[in-house]
Amino acid sequence: MVLWIGFALLAVAVVWAVTRPLLASRGGVAAQADTDLAVYRDQLEEIDRERTQGLIAGNEAEDARAEVARRLIRSAENHERSRDGELTESAGYTRAVLYAAAALPVLALGLYLSIGSPGMPARPYASRLSEPLDQASAGDLVAKVEAHLRQNPNDGRGWDVLAPVYMRMGNFTQAADAFSRAMTLLGESPARLAGFARASIMVENGVVGEPSRRAFEKLLKLDPKSIEPQVWLAIAKEQDGDLQGAAADYKRLIAESGEDGPWKRMLEPRLKRVEADLAQAPAAQAPSEAPPGQPSPEAMEKAKAQFHHMTPQERQEFIERMVGDLATRLKENSKDLQGWMQLMRAYTVLGRPQDASTALADARRSFDGDEKALAQLQELAQILGIGS
Repeated sequence: MVLWIGFALLAVAVVWAVTRPLLASRGGVAAQADTDLAVYRDQLEEIDRERTQGLIAGNEAEDARAEVARRLIRSAENHERSRDGELTESAGYTRAVLYAAAALPVLALGLYLSIGSPGMPARPYASRLSEPLDQASAGDLVAKVEAHLRQNPNDGRGWDVLAPVYMRMGNFTQAADAFSRAMTLLGESPARLAGFARASIMVENGVVGEPSRRAFEKLLKLDPKSIEPQVWLAIAKEQDGDLQGAAADYKRLIAESGEDGPWKRMLEPRLKRVEADLAQAPAAQAPSEAPPGQPSPEAMEKAKAQFHHMTPQERQEFIERMVGDLATRLKENSKDLQGWMQLMRAYTVLGRPQDASTALADARRSFDGDEKALAQLQELAQILGIGS
């Protein structure tokens, strides 16, 4: 009963909102009459002023006043006839609007009773789960699988089925978790690795983080000819500041993708941007050299080898230390654009958005007036979802 009262109140509100403008007073004739009266009054005053100033004779002034008076009387008669006609028309118009407004809810109710289902019982969540599969909607099917997995969390097949559905629904966090559970229970496969990596990238707003990187590296070992992991690993190089490595990979992948390949259309703009950044960068240093405050390539390779043998806690401490060293170096050399961009990405991957925003603000101050550098910083900030 409460529902029907609510429907009635809603219908009244809608009818009032629709008919109120139509029932507004139509005072066009009265407004015109007032305007004409003001004009004739001004003409009479003008005749009096000209007579006082001696511009027209007394007889001419009286004739002019009589003419204005005749026009005023004639105009009043015309307006009176128009007003009577408009009132008659307005009364009929108002009645038509009221009849239509009263008929709308009645017609709507009739249609609902004839083609609707007012007697259909409610569908509680639990009852929807028990419906036959051929009658269930997509949302109901997902709910069935979720309910099943809550009771049987070790059903790897269930997670394997649910993960790609989450991806299509845009639930990337749930998709990454489902792919991860499926790999734990059923083992790693190209489809599961690729799905987990894609979902993780979407969760990180386009950043190829360490989980995605590891997944793509494993996928490349399983299928060395697969293009997608090579593309994302090349993008990871660009995000890490290895512009020369990224440019080389982009060129190779563009050449291998063919004339109309989808990866070519994606990579060509990135290659142009990377080459533009390299053109502005200082001349390349010798392989064994590194900028002050940065480890040499040999040291980096050694650190990478050690990284794979660390515990998760040791890896986290190592990453935090590397990021801290980069932040310290940028305080000494604030004109390192690639360093700032790398620091912003690192903070984002570590889940420190406030520090990433602070790094963005510091970088903008360091490159104040450099429109191209500021544009690159803004583009990266939009990708990472930081700053403004």
